Amino acid sequence: MTTQDLKIIPCGGVNNVTKNMFIYEYGHDIMVVDCGIGFPDEPGPDQELEIPDFSYLLTNQDKIRGLVISHAHFDHYGAVPHFLEKIKVPVFCSRLSREFIKKKLLEYGLKPKNVDFRIISHKDNKINLGSFKLTPFHVNHSVPQSLGLFIQIANTNIFHVSDYKFDWTPVKEKPFDIQKASSLAAQKKPLLLLSDCLGSTKSGHTESESLIEQNFEKIIAQAKGLVLITTVSSNISRIRQAISASIKVGRKVTFLGRSIKDSANIARDLGYFSEFKRYFVPDNKLKHYPFSKLTMVAAGCYAQAGSALEKLSLGKHQLLKLKESDVVIFSADPSPPGVITNVNKMIDNLTKIGVEVHYYEIQENLYVSGHGTSEDIKMLFALIKPKYLLPIGGDFRYMRTYQQLAQQMGYQKHEVILPEENQVLRFDLKREVIIK
Repeated sequence: MTTQDLKIIPCGGVNNVTKNMFIYEYGHDIMVVDCGIGFPDEPGPDQELEIPDFSYLLTNQDKIRGLVISHAHFDHYGAVPHFLEKIKVPVFCSRLSREFIKKKLLEYGLKPKNVDFRIISHKDNKINLGSFKLTPFHVNHSVPQSLGLFIQIANTNIFHVSDYKFDWTPVKEKPFDIQKASSLAAQKKPLLLLSDCLGSTKSGHTESESLIEQNFEKIIAQAKGLVLITTVSSNISRIRQAISASIKVGRKVTFLGRSIKDSANIARDLGYFSEFKRYFVPDNKLKHYPFSKLTMVAAGCYAQAGSALEKLSLGKHQLLKLKESDVVIFSADPSPPGVITNVNKMIDNLTKIGVEVHYYEIQENLYVSGHGTSEDIKMLFALIKPKYLLPIGGDFRYMRTYQQLAQQMGYQKHEVILPEENQVLRFDLKREVIIK
């Protein structure tokens, strides 16, 4: 190996849905993409969240030119406070990601003003991080301002597309920027595409986010009491749909739980809810507002211990008791490891209260994945046409199915790289081949 070979080290996000972090090293420069939290196999009050291994970066921190965050999901930015406690580098991210990171920094007692945030967007081109030139482009996911990354190193091109899908009718944003992505790919055949594999086992194309609002509206219109909708707190698009559907049937909206309130405040500050301002009911007026005309968007869709929804399901919430006339809608897929058992227990507890519960097993189209399924994945292969492929963001079974999809598209098995976590991958950029 020469000093001018490219090293890529997946510190998470391979053989694992979460804890996404990738190190790119060339010469005397390092660029880090994402820095996410991992979830334990059996989450509980005494279980700590997992963070990526920073040991290599600590040894080589003088080479790090920046940390790039692809989008505002916890498994891609949640470990940033742990990173910045040890390593001071610029953080390149969208405005939305910056606001979520700032909240997380404050929770850890760190001062956001001490962080060198560099705002990037899909409009930018050739951002310099030492030897790396970064061009972001817009992709669809279940959170706005998600970015695909085009990386240029020494006349070599790489695409890093973490969580994405192709959505032609997204919520308050544009579809995947195929024009920019294909234009970048056409400059020179890319050496490598690292891309989301979590939907590889599902057939067809992922459905559009726009379907969700129609189904919310149908359920809310028939509800006699309080409607409570629970989703992932960072899913701004889903929260927006809950608000819009509620307003259409004559309800106002409030937020329950710290994480949902934080997300709603960030969304409002960035203008995502600007047209809904007069439909929000503040906490100090809830006692005087009829619950039959109210929708609550609540935290706790993964049955997190101590969350607002968990307390409600156990009848232990200080401010609110659910009644038989109330409706609870789960709009989240219990996908993190170990979550489904606790979610099912919560649904049982809500059902015992007599609440009408709509969830993934009995009601379709209350959740749409943010991850491209098999046809989306093959479409991205056809769009980028790289020499090598590397599946990310999924357990090994998803990585293997991704490899099989690539073989259907004409790739050889050895052209789809299936690395282990913390494995060092080396590429000879002069010959544009992977070094075994």
